[in-house]
Amino acid sequence: MKGLSVSILLLLTLFGMANQAPARDMAIGLSPYQNADVAEKQIKSLVEFLAESLEPGDRCMLFDAYHVQTLGIFAVPDKAVYRQPKAKVQANRQVVAAMIQFARTAKRPDGDGEPSVIGAIRIPQALRFIGQDYPVMQDSDVILLGSPLYDDPKDQPFSMRPNHIPGDGHLTKARNVTPYGIKGQDSLLAKRRVHIAFLDNWKQDDHHSYFVQRFWTLFVEGQGGQLSSFTHDLPTLFQRVKSNAASPKHDYKVEPTDKLEMILMRPPTVRRQTSIYERPVSTAPLSAEAVRRVSNVEVGITWECGGCDLDLYGQHAPGATPLWFLRTQTKDGQYFKDFRSSPRSANGYETLAYHVPVDLNHLLLAVNFYNGSSPGGVKGEVRISLNGQTYAMPFHVLAQEGNGGVGRQETLTARQANNPAWLVIDPMEVLGVRSSSTVVSQR
Repeated sequence: MKGLSVSILLLLTLFGMANQAPARDMAIGLSPYQNADVAEKQIKSLVEFLAESLEPGDRCMLFDAYHVQTLGIFAVPDKAVYRQPKAKVQANRQVVAAMIQFARTAKRPDGDGEPSVIGAIRIPQALRFIGQDYPVMQDSDVILLGSPLYDDPKDQPFSMRPNHIPGDGHLTKARNVTPYGIKGQDSLLAKRRVHIAFLDNWKQDDHHSYFVQRFWTLFVEGQGGQLSSFTHDLPTLFQRVKSNAASPKHDYKVEPTDKLEMILMRPPTVRRQTSIYERPVSTAPLSAEAVRRVSNVEVGITWECGGCDLDLYGQHAPGATPLWFLRTQTKDGQYFKDFRSSPRSANGYETLAYHVPVDLNHLLLAVNFYNGSSPGGVKGEVRISLNGQTYAMPFHVLAQEGNGGVGRQETLTARQANNPAWLVIDPMEVLGVRSSSTVVSQR
């Protein structure tokens, strides 16, 4: 009888353990680059959230998400007496003091060697730190409080300021090639729900925000996690954490490209203007004199192959720095991706805009079939806009497959196509100054 009682007691104990909710394991990353008063309010909200939501046995690791350094661990002792918020805070007074000190030393970036965005955090490094150094056996939450724009002075070519979005090709590379590289890290963020909360002054507009959220969603999902929250509303984020909210449904897909480009989004003031692809096409030819010094020149290309990636190059004079996807801004102009009815991160339509007067006799326009395949080549249209008029002409790249830009330097130096994947377009033909015909690629 005694043995039976012991057995029943053991079964009840095991049953209770099996039904006991697992302890919550959380991580919160903070930015040292913001106004101290804002940081202190943020810390106050965090302490209240932790005291209300963590239960005995739960813990939360707090860290500097820019310098990637641990601030401390807010841990609730596994005793019933610590169910009261005040008791939780008292048990963690040292880490709370460290959080307050961190907030008081926070400051806006104001010098060389510092990021240029307020609330700067380094999302790739912060998530790598969590994934590698704090493995979990169950679903857990990672909260990052700061700007979603990556801006590290040591990684200036990869900065998301101003208005730059990493192309999907970064996601195909290793992290020693690009800070956004996740190749070989398929499960680094497994069982992680990532939440990003930011001040509501970082984005240019909703168009910009859409592509930033899209990229970080694909970045997190590509490592086995999910981006559960992307918001400026801290109470909403806290509620989503408490309810173990999953990632919102989306239709984002990684574009098949290996191109390491930082896509420059058009500023809202420019984007509100009628797109070069939507303007009426002029047919009256221009005189040779009228194209020698033209202001506000804009050039764009479209093409028919949805799975193909074409690149536009512009060099306004021999020896000038060309505009292209790895040189999106020069003193003379800017290179953009234009996303229209179906936004695509990798294969947006190409556009160049010059800020200086251009002699169109010397303007080099080149097109490269970079990626994809298309039997019979790729057909498209080039447009040039100037003085309120827009001119258009079809082109045809004969190569049936992209060549990844091979022959780039040779084409730009010689100002003629180096291989069938390249095409050099004469602006004078587009404008009707010289007789025009469908332009095809040539050797």
